[in-house]
Parts: sequence; structure tokens; C-alpha cells
Amino acid sequence: MKKSTVMLWAIFGVLLMSCSEEEIANVETSSRNAIGFNVLSNAAETRATPTTNTNLKNTDFDVFAFTADGTAFMGQVDTEFGHDGVHIKYNGTKWDYVNASDLRYWPTEALDFYAFNPGTVSPDMWTNYMWEVDGTSQKIRYTCSDEYKNGVPNYDVMYAMAKGRTKAMDNGIVKFNFKHILSQVVFKAKTEYANMQVDIKEIKIYNVKIAGVFTLPAAADGTGSWSDLDDLPSGVSDLYNLTVVQNANITVNGNATVTDITTDTPMLNRPQTLTAWNVSETATKTTTQANEAKQCYLSISCKIRQSGAYLLGSASEYKTIYVPFGDTWVAGKRHIYTLIFGGGYNDQGEAVLNPIQFDAETTDWGNADKADKDVNV
Repeated sequence: MKKSTVMLWAIFGVLLMSCSEEEIANVETSSRNAIGFNVLSNAAETRATPTTNTNLKNTDFDVFAFTADGTAFMGQVDTEFGHDGVHIKYNGTKWDYVNASDLRYWPTEALDFYAFNPGTVSPDMWTNYMWEVDGTSQKIRYTCSDEYKNGVPNYDVMYAMAKGRTKAMDNGIVKFNFKHILSQVVFKAKTEYANMQVDIKEIKIYNVKIAGVFTLPAAADGTGSWSDLDDLPSGVSDLYNLTVVQNANITVNGNATVTDITTDTPMLNRPQTLTAWNVSETATKTTTQANEAKQCYLSISCKIRQSGAYLLGSASEYKTIYVPFGDTWVAGKRHIYTLIFGGGYNDQGEAVLNPIQFDAETTDWGNADKADKDVNV
């Protein structure tokens, strides 16, 4: 009886052990089959904190996957701009599904993946930042916020693609390398002369596009493109002015060193080509005419002194000067501009700082009144 009991327990133990090993095997197989993610990003500074591979883990992203025939395997087919996708976030040890019901396992066929970072959108930016995704076209709609004016910060918007991926690749981990779709703009300043000082209160950029649609490239190593919004007219109404700094107290002393204005708080803008205000042409002489011609310029509220004397403004008053500004902003690039104070115009296109000029003349040489004299040597 005792021997039989021992045998029964032994058999039961083997069955229990077999069951346990099978369950473990199933869990491991499921884990290996689950679609996982690994992400990277090149550094880009925003107004808040530079986005690097370290603090990228503090963000999240929305991901979609499609089969070769365009069937949505992860996320929904967005026929309109929205925020539909599978939410992925770093859980402290790995990038994981926020909602357990979104977990997907590798199918037998290859998948094309698309991701958008950040994946969480605040109510203030709900209509400013959206995406439209299907198996053939992927787009991001973004409208820049005039954040110094309204206090709503812009996003460092990024996208990533991984096409033709299967379970056999990279141990079933989808590797995303995020790329930035906006341009970063930084301003610095110095003066033209060593004895000049400038106090800056406010800087604005006029006649820039703040909105558009970014279309992802066809290939992962390609370059996407920006286009204007369909629901905006092509006239002046699609151009705006953005605040660079506001209610500031920035002092620029001399020309020996460069003073940072927005290095720690760079602007994020839609990539575009800016046509500089042509102040030398009669048709675009004034800022009003520049606005009509869609020409770009800076307005700078400041005080300018030279050797202690005020050239612009006074101890109690700031004055505004206007400066032609043109360039091509490229996605994912940091554009740094150094303002060299010593010129500028008023809103009528007239030079503000006029240097002191001298007009001199001389008479012909003439003979002295007395006759020539001999000089003994």
C-alpha cells in the first residue's frame, strides 16, 4: 500500500512537472512570437529638453503595421487625420504595449511598420498634430504653436519606418530610427562695434508658414516632403508671425563675444524657404508691402547705445527696427543665426542708424604775399 502510494505520487509528480514545462514552453514561445520594439533617435533640442536616445524613453509613440495588400494588422486605417494606432511606451525595462488588447504576434507574411512620436497629444494640440495612415500613404498634419505668445509648447515631431519586417529579422524586434520633421531655429547676437550696446525686449519673425502636411518617404532611407494644407487659401492668410522672445531683458555688449538669445529655448518651425524683404525695391519698400509680397523680416524691439549715448530708444522706451530675413529651413537641421546690430530699418524702409558723415573741401595752393626768398645753406 505504501509502495503503491509512492508510485502514485511519483507518477503525479511527473505529470505535474510535464504540465509545468509545457506551460513554460508556451509562455516562451508566445513571448518570442510577440512583436517587440526598439527605438533610436538622433539628438535635437527643443524649447524644453534635448531629445536623445536617453530621454527618448520618456516619450511614447503610435504605431501602425500593414500587410503587403494594405490590410491593417496594427492600428486602424485612418481615412481622415486622427490619432488611431497602437500606443507604445517604455515600461522601465522595454518598449511595451500600453493596452494589453493591442498586443500582436508575428504573422507568416512580412509587415510594413510606421510610427509617430509623440503618441500622446494634449487637448491644446489635438487639432494641431494628427496623422493619416494607410497601406500606401502616410502623412502628418502639423500646425506650429506661437508658444511664447500663447504658452502652448510645440512638439518635436518624429516619424519612423520599418518595411518588409518578419519574425526572423532581429529576433522579432522591430527597430525604429526616428527622424525629425521640423526645423530648429536659434538666434544669437553681437554688435558691429565694440562700444555699442543693445537691450532686446522682443523679436518676431514675419511672414512664415506655420502649418502643413508632411508626407513620409516611400523608402525608409528616403526624405519626406512638406505641402500646404488643402483647407487654407494660398494667399496671405496662410502666413503668420511667430514670437522668438517676448518680454525679455537681453543685453548685447560689443562685438568681441556672441550673446545667446534662444540657444536654450530654440524654436521649432515648419521647413520652408523664406524670401527676404527686398527693401531696396520701390514696390516692396515698406513692411506693409513686404507683407503683401509674402517677404520675410524680423521685428526687434530694442534700445541701442553707442559710447553711452542712445541711438535708438531711450532709458524708458524701446523702439522697433525691422531686418530682412531669408533662408531655407531643412527638416531635422539646426539653423543658427547671429544678429549683428548696427543697421536696420523702420516700417517705411528707411535706415534707422545713420552713421555720422563728413563733407570736406580744400582750396588751391597759392603763393604767399611776399616775394620769393633766398635761403642760405
